[in-house]
Amino acid sequence: MRRFVLGLSMLFPAAAMPAAAPFIAAPVPAGSIPVQLCPTEAVASGSPHLVTFGLPLPRGSLTSAQLASVRVLKGANEIAAFVEQMTPWRHRSNAAIDGASVRVARIQIEYAFAGSACESVSVSWGGAARTQNRPSLLPPRTAWHVVGSGTFVAADAVREPDVYAVLPKEWLAKGVLKGVQDLPFDASITSTRDDPATMDATEHWPGWSEADHALKNNFFSGINEDPGVQAANQCPYKTDYEPWLYDRSATMYALYFRGGSLKALREAVRASDFYAGHIDANGWFSLKGEDTKYVYPENLAYTAWLTGDATQLSHLPAMLAAHDTFPDVWVTNPDRFWTERHAAFKLLANSIAWELDGGIARRDKVNAEIAELVRHQDGANGQIPQPAGFVDGGLYHLGTQHDYDWDETSYGASSWMSVLLVDAALRAYATAEDLPTANLVRRLGNFLRVATVDTLEHSYDTYEDTLALPRYAMLIDGSDGQRNYEDIEHALDVAAGLAWAGYFADLTGQPDARLRQRATDLYFSYDIGVNYWIRPLGPQSGLTAYRVAPWRKWGWEQRVSVGFGWAMGAAGDSIFANGFD
Repeated sequence: MRRFVLGLSMLFPAAAMPAAAPFIAAPVPAGSIPVQLCPTEAVASGSPHLVTFGLPLPRGSLTSAQLASVRVLKGANEIAAFVEQMTPWRHRSNAAIDGASVRVARIQIEYAFAGSACESVSVSWGGAARTQNRPSLLPPRTAWHVVGSGTFVAADAVREPDVYAVLPKEWLAKGVLKGVQDLPFDASITSTRDDPATMDATEHWPGWSEADHALKNNFFSGINEDPGVQAANQCPYKTDYEPWLYDRSATMYALYFRGGSLKALREAVRASDFYAGHIDANGWFSLKGEDTKYVYPENLAYTAWLTGDATQLSHLPAMLAAHDTFPDVWVTNPDRFWTERHAAFKLLANSIAWELDGGIARRDKVNAEIAELVRHQDGANGQIPQPAGFVDGGLYHLGTQHDYDWDETSYGASSWMSVLLVDAALRAYATAEDLPTANLVRRLGNFLRVATVDTLEHSYDTYEDTLALPRYAMLIDGSDGQRNYEDIEHALDVAAGLAWAGYFADLTGQPDARLRQRATDLYFSYDIGVNYWIRPLGPQSGLTAYRVAPWRKWGWEQRVSVGFGWAMGAAGDSIFANGFD
């Protein structure tokens, strides 16, 4: 074990943050960013075409009135634009912040392309007032078309914008849309699929970039652009619900937020439109039916904010009603179903709804859910016992309530399902910055730390040493609830939960170096696993080179891991010292 830890210290950045950096990115009251306008096959060159997109702005950058300073420029020439606030920054606990500044500005222009290639414009704000204005907003979907090739065909009835606006990854990494700051991909990580032979031959990439390569490469497997793969071995995303678990579309957006590529953005928008087209009148995902694990407003919000088109958000009321079928309050009734996963997706949905629409009822809904999670973590008013060896932090419940995944009369909790709660709590924290939510995440991290064990009993038979493994379920006294070789496939997501717990431990003045150290241990397990799942010669037999099994694994690993590197303290505030400030 000692050799293992020494190896980690040489491979990865120091897992320590001397002082917690601000959770919310600093305001940028004046600035300019390049925006790539990329035409699709629906655009004829030489003719003006309607383009609509969203400009995310860090909190406190501009008020609604100051949007008059937003200008779109081609070189030194201003392009006539319609600009309005699409979504303000909301805050559940500080009235002075709530609604005071613009979170997403919607911009609409007309633009004529010289050819079929992307062309660059700049968007500036905080300086001289805009002089060229469009009189009103036209419906953005009038400049969308039915997708006819690639990942979808006309029969799928998926629509996409005629023109995509691609924002810089450094700007997206400020976390305005996701709610957490992140590290953009290093310049060495391109937007194209990496050579599997090269990736397989490289045991470790520096820093946290192994996960970045895998986020991108497994994306290509998931959209069936892994060359030579037979149809039977491709991802069945049009007919099977399984690839959509953990929000396939939002995971594609996570790739876009990190890498800033047109490919990721285009596939995210397409997937989101397919997903929205399969939400029925009662808010359920029709490929699955009545199951709140598949009800995700998150990707719909990203589509609206990035394209300026809010059509898909009409599904939101029904989706929230679907989530309301899951109970708000945990009770000891052994027959009442409850999991961290269902509670997490409900909190995430209501947090997204509050961000989009505001309102007292939606604010109070999020407040009540956070309060209930804290009450549960505190022992549910004495309903949950504290036996010898009690481990603080888990949201413990009976095995019968969790589909009998552990002894039916014992109290336990799931490691990787708890990470889904961390992700939802992060979203909620961004609109309240409150101590109860910070401590909720910090204490969940203590549970995750103890739930992680060092073992030889893992799935990676090509690695003969011990690896850190997050047990699927741990009982309240720290003993096994359910432990499997395959639990190691949750190393990255649990590492992310621990990284954020470490951040909030620092932020609340309760530093605990064990949290980020355990995150580092788990990241090493994940790093080993990336190579385990690469088979460069797979396509010769009709198989993927970058294996993703099951297909939902890409989502469970990567959607909740946005912000991992930032939370580990690899850069802190210095990451934003770039030309976009």
